[in-house]
Parts: sequence; structure tokens; C-alpha cells
Amino acid sequence: MNRHGSNNPLPLWGSLLVLPILALAVYLHFKPAPEQMVPELTPLNSVAQSEAIAPRSVETASPVVVDAPSALSDGSAAPVGLDLEVARTAVQQVENSVYERATAMFEQEPVDVEWAAAYEHALHAMFAQHQGLQRVSVNSISCHTSMCRIEVFTPRDADADFFTAMFYDGLANFRAGELKAEAAITRRMEQGMTSVYVARKDHTLGFY
Repeated sequence: MNRHGSNNPLPLWGSLLVLPILALAVYLHFKPAPEQMVPELTPLNSVAQSEAIAPRSVETASPVVVDAPSALSDGSAAPVGLDLEVARTAVQQVENSVYERATAMFEQEPVDVEWAAAYEHALHAMFAQHQGLQRVSVNSISCHTSMCRIEVFTPRDADADFFTAMFYDGLANFRAGELKAEAAITRRMEQGMTSVYVARKDHTLGFY
């Protein structure tokens, strides 16, 4: 008995094996891509959570170094980053420089006896009549040729501020402003001294 020729190179069991493999390949090829998972957003219930996700800015400038507060003698904390003693020393240096320059100019100036005596008398009268200036501890009142100097003892900053305010008020109001003129304050803080200079009419103070 002769065998008939066949166009199928695989036996029957081979065909049965190929079909499931082809079906699996077709399924995998056309299977839809899984959807991208989107995380669920939950409300923030605390400041800590908010800070954890908040974007942080990048500082481009150099960091500022702040000194830790130091305790003062009374147990309180000193201001952060502020050295009061250094600041006070710097102010004293500037004020002392002006004070010394004004003192030197005044003491080197000759005295116009007639004018000086009349103006000194008027200044004494102003201090005697002004209620605020009556509370000031005056060391001296003296005039030369182009200016007068009034030296006052001011142990505290508040004393100097009070004297300054009262003196300018006196110049403006005494005898309807008869003594009103250019004036300038100089101080020597460590000695508790304040000097006020008043320029003679048609003169200026040149120590500033």
C-alpha cells in the first residue's frame, strides 16, 4: 500500500501545539497598555505636612551670620546681632570729634567785650524765665566774637534731649524771638557734658 504525499510538513500533533502559542502571541500583542496610576491627593492636616512638600527657594546671597543672644548682667537677653557697646563707642567718637573742634574754635576766638556782655546777660535772663531751662544744670554761659557757648551737665541721654528741646524753644520764644539764631549742639557723652553754640547775627558756626 502506497503512502499519499502531503503538503503539511508538520504532523497533526505539531499543529495542535502551534495554535495555542499563536493565540498567546496575538493576545499579548493587542493587549491594551495599563493606565498610568495617579496618586490620590489628600488634604494637608498640619503645618509640618505643608512644609514637607512646599518648594524651597535657593538663596544665592551669602548667609547672614547672627550671633546668639548673650545674657546681660540682670539676666535678660541682649539684642541678637547687635553689639551696643561697639555702636555706642562709634557714636562717642563722632560726637567727641565735633565737641573738640567746636571747643578749639571757640577758645581761640577773641572776645568782643561789648557784644559778648550784652548777649550773655540776655541768655542768663532766658534761662531764668523759661520753666524748662530752670531745671537744667548750667555750668557756664560765655560769648566771644562770633558765637556764644552754653555748657550744661547732662549725665543721661534723656537729660541732653530735654535740654536741647527746651533750649531751642527758649531761643524761639524769649522776647518774641530776639535771641533766635543759628545754633548747634555738641556732646561729650562719657563726661556727661552738652554744649550748645549760638551764632552771632550774620555769622555761622564753622565747626561742622
